Amino acid sequence: MRRFLDTRLARMARTEAPRGLMEARRRALLRGRAALSALLSKQLEIGQALAGVLQLGDTAAATLAGIPDTYELRDSDEALLAYDHAGAEDTFGTRLWQVVRQYRDGCDPDPANASPAEWVAAYAAKASVSSTLPSPQAGER
Repeated sequence: MRRFLDTRLARMARTEAPRGLMEARRRALLRGRAALSALLSKQLEIGQALAGVLQLGDTAAATLAGIPDTYELRDSDEALLAYDHAGAEDTFGTRLWQVVRQYRDGCDPDPANASPAEWVAAYAAKASVSSTLPSPQAGER
């Protein structure tokens, strides 16, 4: 067992992340926070939790303003991140859809305690009810 573990650790140590992956992850996180803030700033009731999300988004937008965030840089980041955590989009979409279904009945997230994911789910639930969008996975209604 020890020999197997030693070999596995040695193999992992030899594996290097692509150059610039950490910076690409950071820029993607900043872009996501800024986009989430822009989306959720349209909410009517701003509680403490939503105010925190909006503040994170404003900080991210200010940080991005200091970076020459060009289309070429975004394309480069997207190429670097394409194989990073493959399948994460599907997992996120499935989990988000589960929460959206909870908010479709007209419930609203608790303004003081809702997480950013809950705010996005509530926003998506309102949008899907008003436009009668089908679920992303057929047969899951």
